[in-house]
Amino acid sequence: MSLLFAFFEYMRRSIFWKIDLIKGAPIKNHIKDISSILNDYSSNESIKKRKEYLSSLLKHATSTTTFYQSTTYNSLDDFPLINKNIIQSKPEEFESKLYSNKKNKLICTSGSTGAVLKIRHDKNKVQRTTADTLYFSKKVGFKTGAKLFYFRHWNEYYKKSKLLRIIQNIKPIEVLKITKNSTEELINEVKNDSSNIFWLGYASAFEQTCNYIESIKAPPLNNKVKGVIAISEGLNKSTKTRLKKYFKAHVVSRYSNMENGIIAQQEINTDSFTINWASFYVEVFKLNEDTPAEPGELGRIVITDLFNYCTPMIRYDTGDIGIINYNFSPPVFKAIEGRKTDTIFNTKGEVVSSFIMINNYTYVGLKQSQLIQEGEKIYTLKLNTSNLFNQEEKVLKDFKDYLGKDAEIKIEYVLEIPLLASGKRKTTINNYSKNNSKR
Repeated sequence: MSLLFAFFEYMRRSIFWKIDLIKGAPIKNHIKDISSILNDYSSNESIKKRKEYLSSLLKHATSTTTFYQSTTYNSLDDFPLINKNIIQSKPEEFESKLYSNKKNKLICTSGSTGAVLKIRHDKNKVQRTTADTLYFSKKVGFKTGAKLFYFRHWNEYYKKSKLLRIIQNIKPIEVLKITKNSTEELINEVKNDSSNIFWLGYASAFEQTCNYIESIKAPPLNNKVKGVIAISEGLNKSTKTRLKKYFKAHVVSRYSNMENGIIAQQEINTDSFTINWASFYVEVFKLNEDTPAEPGELGRIVITDLFNYCTPMIRYDTGDIGIINYNFSPPVFKAIEGRKTDTIFNTKGEVVSSFIMINNYTYVGLKQSQLIQEGEKIYTLKLNTSNLFNQEEKVLKDFKDYLGKDAEIKIEYVLEIPLLASGKRKTTINNYSKNNSKR
């Protein structure tokens, strides 16, 4: 990195922390707190802090919000599960009376469901979220002031002014406009940039970038990108491996949402996710019952946000499913499978891991794929292929091994697997479950 770029990076970082210091160092203190809780999870001090955070939140919610005021409780177990639909139906009941006249940050999210959810964050929650972001980003080497290529759909809500982009050193990449030409320009920019570069964004955008690099048989761009964090979608092993190959970068997947923040993130060179127990209390419930899942059982991810006092979210069903491994300290997510509505079942009615789609990338000439469950035993497999693809029989055999020998699988060849309006791309869709749920 040139001295000039290093100087500007240092100045941005220095100004950020000086401003934080002037404000009383809230970000720095939050980072210290997160670090002390997660790095010494089993200590008496860590246990005490987590209990105090949870106890304080429950007391605050029951005494200052309409929704929780009638809740008589001895523990968290006495609180009902909530979800996006419940909050949307009566948002004012979730907002604390103590924060109604204060300056709060409005967060809007539709996720992959298309239903808009509006949540307000109080000042301390905003600071905690910033601290969570810096703490977990540092795990891949990122420091405030470094150049960040941010791959997402930049709608009006998320757009940043040119001045703010310069100050934060962010280069927005619009995923809805990724083409061969734009990818070529991106790679050339990375080659010629002397900054410490980090990538953050949708996994599907990284996949497209790797596909392009592979298609032109480009040599590795060693150490040009220092770290990559994939968000919003599952990062398949093929893309993760290729990112490491082409950039020699640390590559991890992050589990987060707009309404709450960073819930978990992979450590370098692992597939499991470190859970952010410092800022959330995390539970897993059975797929179709409001009872806790057994240890090691796949279930719905339910979180309690310990720091949002403006809009307390207690036992919030995120809509995602996963497995917690309690054999680690702190406990980790063994797997995060994405949205429950995107879960595929085999012909026996058993959940099939979404990671069956990873193996698609071992077939020569296969660019993209999407598996859709249309009925109990009926599936459509959409394939975007090149002229090199000639393994239809093998694909059918492999997917029958995953789904069941009696699975009826129709292959449909397409020119492109379309992006959602959010800029994300689904690899699995379950129309059968959705139709059943409407009956």
